[in-house]
Amino acid sequence: MYAEGASVEEIAAKLPPDRTVSAVVKQITRMGLGRGGLLSGQSKKSIVPTIEGVEVMSLEDALKTLAGAIKNLQKGGEINDVELTRLRTMISAIRSYVTVYESFEKYAELEARMNRLAEIMGVDLKKDPENSARQDNQNRGSQR
Repeated sequence: MYAEGASVEEIAAKLPPDRTVSAVVKQITRMGLGRGGLLSGQSKKSIVPTIEGVEVMSLEDALKTLAGAIKNLQKGGEINDVELTRLRTMISAIRSYVTVYESFEKYAELEARMNRLAEIMGVDLKKDPENSARQDNQNRGSQR
């Protein structure tokens, strides 16, 4: 409920009747979530910008970014929590990206092979497959 931006009062109202606002505040504090105005009764909301598609990053560029994040972590010295979270998030995202990228490459290769095969066979893959199958069967029947 906290992640959705509910106020302490809203959270207490949805819990069993023996839970007070004070109990909710204590639990939020114990969980380490008591920052950002929630305890003052304000709801915490974030505005998330729309994510637009971009060109696929090459595997080499992704690995360079990963190496840069790891290098920043290896420097030592003080680092604030926000930067540490950002670097960890980048590393996790790039690890996922590499996995997805490998699947993307395999899919792209498979699609290219299918297109070449369809071209050799003279088949239009953009047609409805069921309709194409019916037409192929009709063509075979009329050729007999």
